[in-house]
Order: sequence, then structure tokens, then C-alpha cells
Amino acid sequence: MKTELSRLSKEEFNEEMKRRDQEMKESGRVNHTGLKRFGSAFFRRKAMAFLYAIFRAFILIGLSYIVLYPVFRMLSKAFSEDYVTSGISIWIPTNIGLNNLKLALQYLDYAKSFWASVKVALGSALLQVIASAVTGYGFARFKFKGRTLLFGIVLMTMIVPPQIYLISMFMTYRNFDFFKLLWLPSLIVGDKLSINLIGTSWTMWIPAILGVGLRGGLFIYIFRQFFRGMSKELEEAAYIDGCSPFGTFLRIMAPNSLSAALVVFLFSLVWHWNDYFVTSMMFVSKNKARPLSLVLLSKTATFGVAVFSDTSVNKTFVLNAAAMLTILPLIVIFAFTQKYFIESVDKVGVKG
Repeated sequence: MKTELSRLSKEEFNEEMKRRDQEMKESGRVNHTGLKRFGSAFFRRKAMAFLYAIFRAFILIGLSYIVLYPVFRMLSKAFSEDYVTSGISIWIPTNIGLNNLKLALQYLDYAKSFWASVKVALGSALLQVIASAVTGYGFARFKFKGRTLLFGIVLMTMIVPPQIYLISMFMTYRNFDFFKLLWLPSLIVGDKLSINLIGTSWTMWIPAILGVGLRGGLFIYIFRQFFRGMSKELEEAAYIDGCSPFGTFLRIMAPNSLSAALVVFLFSLVWHWNDYFVTSMMFVSKNKARPLSLVLLSKTATFGVAVFSDTSVNKTFVLNAAAMLTILPLIVIFAFTQKYFIESVDKVGVKG
């Protein structure tokens, strides 16, 4: 069978041409047309690969520009003290300083707001990893009546907008009575008793514990697909050794699902940290600590008026500094975990 020349490298192509040319000389035949045809196929393949590389680079540069332009613009404004518009300093400021950052720290009440964001985002992310792993393992490994229907409902939660149930959630947390446990004390005092959870991190933690937090359906789906791709022999060996189903999950399956857990944890952390819509309903009291994203966006309209009335300070510059301080923790976390995160995404994709 003749070698397919269009799939050969340049060196292999030259060697094959020399070999065929030698065969033609020994046989007394010359076929220049065939050589030209095979040569044109080789160079056509190389030309197509070159054009595809140019097209791919063009797409990547365009997408990078869309993503990185706001970041570079934000950094330029955050450290710039060129409060008077100048055609000289557009990207690189003439006067670089930390004045904008100091004002942003003061305005955001950064220490208190940062701790509120950490409690909401980190606590919710950890709880969602646990709840999603247990639920996803149940859907992946156990057969019970209504499993398909229940999993379909889980997937439906991914497309239901929070605007539909947010008011109901607010009223539930405003008059919280878990399983009506306060009915007896209410009878004793003669008045309806309830707990007000509005303004506390429990409004985000409780849905995370129950697996219905932000994007909870997606996280359950990720774990379910991951566990379905794992070998059943691991569980069978654990059952033979006397492990219970829950013990098998804790000792065998959970340690082997760290890649999926890392993906879910980082996604949940980022989404809870940046969330504004749900937290704006649950943290309505201005007297209590609120997450950074909520403080930043809720005070944007009055920024530079209530606190920074000095006309020498540009409102836009301080806003960019505040935005940079808000996303800085996420950038630091990703800088330390990007290698493991990319590897985990690849593993989760393969297992799914």
C-alpha cells in the first residue's frame, strides 16, 4: 500500500519522494505528474494549517482583548492621580499613587465588609461542596423509584431565575421557624415567635446546606457525572471489606473526587463573592456588615458626594480602586490554584 503523502511531515515527504524517484529510475519510468500532484497536496495541507493558525490567533487575540481591556483600564485608573483629563496619560498614568486605594478602603469599610464576604462566600462554598457531593453520589450510584424525575427537577433548578422565589425566601427568613419548633413557646407566651435571619450569613448558608444554593443544580450535576465515571470495582471492594454505603463514600469515593470538589468550590466561591441580586435582598440593613460587592454597588450613586466631596478627587478613579479591592482576593486565590483548577476541570470533563 502506498504511503499517504499528504499526511507526512516535510522530512518524511522528501524521503518518500527520493525513494519513489529511485524506484522510477530503476524501472526506467518517469512520472513527473504524480510527483507534482503529491507535492501540491503536501503544500496545500501546510497552507491550510498556516491559515488555521492565523485564524485561531485572531480569535484568541479578540477574546483576550474583550476580557483584559476592562482589567487594564481598571488598574490604570486605580493607581492614577491624573484627576484632570489629559491626552498624554491614557494607559500609563503620569502621577502614580495610592491615594485612590486609601479613599476606597475608607469608603468600603473594607475590613468589616471583607469579613462579611468571607463568611458568606467561603461558608457557602464549603457547604455546597459537601451537599452537592452527597447528593450527586446518591444520583450516580443508588437506584430508587423516582430517581429520574428527581434529577430532572434538580436540572430544572438551573433554569429557574431567583426572581421567582426571592420574595418567598425573604419572608421565610424574616419569620424563620424551622419545622414549626417554636409553636410550643408561642403557645406559652401567647404570641407567635420567630427568628429573624435577615442580615445574617444563614440566609446563604441554609440553601447551601440543602443543596439549593446559587447554581446548586449545576454542582450536583458535576458530581453526579464525575461519580458515574468512577470504577464500580472500588465500591465493590469496599463492600466486601465490610464498609457501609456511607463509609464507602467517605473513605473511598470522596477522597477520589477532590478534582470535582475543587471545581465546585472555586465556582461557588466566585459566584457567592460576586453575587449582588440575592444578597441585596438578604442584607437590607445598613447597620449590619454587608458583603463587598453589595457595598460597592449600592453606594455607587452617592460615591464622591457623601464622603469625598473634594473636587480634586475624581469619582471614577476611586470607583476603579474600590472595584480592584473587591476582586483582588479572587485574583490571589486563582493565582495559587490555577494549575490545580485547570487540571481538575480537565479531569471532570473526562469523567463526565
